[in-house]
Amino acid sequence: MKNTKTALIIIGSVIAVSILIYFLPINKIIGSLPIINRFYNNTTIEIVLKNGVANVWVNEKEYGQTPQNIENLPEGEYLIELQKVTEDESFYKKHSFNIEIEKNTSSRIDLEIGPEDIIHGSIISYSSVPKISSSDGFLTITSNTQNAKIYIDGEFQKIAPISGLQLKDGQYQVKVTAEGYEDIEIPVIVRKGYLLNLKTYSFPIPVNFEESIDE
Repeated sequence: MKNTKTALIIIGSVIAVSILIYFLPINKIIGSLPIINRFYNNTTIEIVLKNGVANVWVNEKEYGQTPQNIENLPEGEYLIELQKVTEDESFYKKHSFNIEIEKNTSSRIDLEIGPEDIIHGSIISYSSVPKISSSDGFLTITSNTQNAKIYIDGEFQKIAPISGLQLKDGQYQVKVTAEGYEDIEIPVIVRKGYLLNLKTYSFPIPVNFEESIDE
């Protein structure tokens, strides 16, 4: 009789745990435990602004001004908002970016904010991919400009976007060029088992009106 009760208790416990695992976000629960969260949430977002400072919000929580290095975040999707600090708040709009971050990775937002909708720079983040037997990683590149040309280590690849380009684990120099826009050059690190997501934003090259008149 005791053995039957013990068996029923064990079976009930297994079923209860299975239901919890199936329905609850276990990753978030583990990541919220105060003792182990620093080891489990080994994830950061670094936010840098060139030529000025910006107020930073992450998932609507204010984090002060740039530069920011926000650590120990659980994996998931984050809303990053940047508002350049200036005397005339209407001159620079608030910019919003959705970033999905992976456990044990570091994401970086490195931008320059111009008036209205103009921004220049890059956003880097990693996503996990199914394990493969080789030592390769993957690279995806998008641009906010049309017909942007992508170069990797000086070699032309194709017109953006590039999706899931398979590369050996290591560091590469990426260059993005588009007619009428400033170039972007950035070093990236491709990691085995990860997809590196690189988003680029380019300033339009200023028009010299005096030269246009002379012509």
